[in-house]
Amino acid sequence: MTEWIEYKLEDIAEVTMGQSPKSEFYNTEGKGRPFLQGNRTFGRRFPTFDTWTTKMTKEAKAGDVIMSVRAPVGDLNITPTDMCLGRGVCGIRMKNGKQNFLYYLMKYSIPQLLNMETGTIFGSVNRNDINGLRVLVPDEETQDKVTAYLKNIDDKIETNEAINRNLQEQAQALFKSWFVDLEPFDGEVPEEWTTGVLKDVLQL
Repeated sequence: MTEWIEYKLEDIAEVTMGQSPKSEFYNTEGKGRPFLQGNRTFGRRFPTFDTWTTKMTKEAKAGDVIMSVRAPVGDLNITPTDMCLGRGVCGIRMKNGKQNFLYYLMKYSIPQLLNMETGTIFGSVNRNDINGLRVLVPDEETQDKVTAYLKNIDDKIETNEAINRNLQEQAQALFKSWFVDLEPFDGEVPEEWTTGVLKDVLQL
């Protein structure tokens, strides 16, 4: 049976707390490095970026786990590119390089982290809270197996979500074609169509 050993997070990972550059260095034209200072543009696993900075403060490397450290504490993403960390997030890097395992390990550990929140209105956690997080970690072979299993599920979920989005877009395009642009009818309302109210066709 695989043995899972308890560590403090600082024993297996490096934490970089964010620090925001001055706003005068921000831009939306893609100049410099992508920049996050909260979870506003987090996706299901990966963030999108709408702000860049020409002044680097704290850096996360591609593949690092990004976590929000201010309310809502504990939202997680993986950065697909090198980026600048603002004060509302931190970057976490597994010392053995197994970033995907770290992502799932952190997802499992977030409830424990939330118990460390400070602040009566807007919760937050600090470096000591994160470094002191106690986690159970198996050998690297088991880490790879766990990661492969969970990532496969995530990949399937994202594929299904993409299919659903595509179907919704097709349905919206079809509705617009028929009932807004009237394309099947050369842009003219058919003579046999009538105007009414919902109660004429629906039973409520």
